[in-house]
Amino acid sequence: MAEDSAGLPSDYEFWMQKLSVWTQASTLETQRDICLHLPRFQEFLRQMYETLKEMDSNAIIERFPTICQLLTKSCWSPFILAYDESPKILIWCLCCLIKKDPQNSRESKLNSWTQ
Repeated sequence: MAEDSAGLPSDYEFWMQKLSVWTQASTLETQRDICLHLPRFQEFLRQMYETLKEMDSNAIIERFPTICQLLTKSCWSPFILAYDESPKILIWCLCCLIKKDPQNSRESKLNSWTQ
């Protein structure tokens, strides 16, 4: 997968759209779509982690304002959580958002949300 100029996976919007559909995984068709795409989604998460670990949490939120939505939707999907190493990679991504010593309310709010 190619990455954009900020070092974030370029197919972020694709996965945000998929996750929006997947959160309503009540149909067999949607469940099949999830299962079909899980390996690619896990690779996306892995690449996102590699990108996020190199960024400051403020830079992440400024450049990637819906990261919390993406991670939340991922954490609420039993399909994603049951697949291979996805839960571990999700935790790694969440850890990238935590600041040891929050310097402002934004960082404190992000820490609270992540924990």
